[in-house]
Amino acid sequence: MLVALVLVVTAIVAAIVVSRGRGEPTAGGATPKQAQTAAASPSPTPTTPPPTVWVASKSDPVRVWVGGDSMAGELGWSLGPVLEKIKVFKPTLYYRESTGICRWDFFDWGRQMETVMKTARPDAVVMMMGTNDTQSVWDDGTWISYGTTKWKTAYQNRVSDMMGTMFEGGARRVYWVGMPMMQESWRNSRMKLINRLVQSAAAENPGAEYVDAWALFVDSNGDYAANWRLADGVHFTVEGQQRLAKAVLKDVEKDWLPDGLPSPSPSPAASSSASPSPSI
Repeated sequence: MLVALVLVVTAIVAAIVVSRGRGEPTAGGATPKQAQTAAASPSPTPTTPPPTVWVASKSDPVRVWVGGDSMAGELGWSLGPVLEKIKVFKPTLYYRESTGICRWDFFDWGRQMETVMKTARPDAVVMMMGTNDTQSVWDDGTWISYGTTKWKTAYQNRVSDMMGTMFEGGARRVYWVGMPMMQESWRNSRMKLINRLVQSAAAENPGAEYVDAWALFVDSNGDYAANWRLADGVHFTVEGQQRLAKAVLKDVEKDWLPDGLPSPSPSPAASSSASPSPSI
């Protein structure tokens, strides 16, 4: 009986020693320092800040480069003259019809942006393209089938790389305008996919902003609104160009102009040269 009692006491003592060795609370309720240190969470990794900007002025104007496909051309026809009227921006418009991210064998926007950053040296870039990207990606002699996981990765990487080229070349802000809703329903799931990938790429590049154009061109029910679009269901009327330019201008002013500084409204004359049915 005495031997059994000694064994029980020995087991209890051993359990207490093991328990304290694991850093569990002691009988008095205090937690050993070792346990407190082990439980400490690591410091969060700081987020890279976007490039700094300044208040645009006549003495220190902001060079704004607007480019992309034919829809970017229409945007530029209205946005450019408005920026010029404010007197503190120096806009440049360059666009290529029928181009996009997928077919760099047709027109290589990656290399083009390297040239733009060296020659135009923009402080801000407004980019719009995607209408022509409802197709497979041509990559170093091979096709990447549209809609596959590999295609999504390739597309987003190309957008992100272009944004990186812009910032490495000196841009302080990039405004990438998303695709609007289209009249042909088959296009819209593809436009939404492209918009999501552009948004993800913008999130990877501090200083890049995705400008939503979808909500600008739908009616109260969220359906396609034809009154701002041409008969092809893709391109914009003069009023549609102005509507889009106003939204982009708001984002540009937010970064580069102080609160309360007035700016002119888009001028109808700025877009009078728009063709009735331009190529995509």
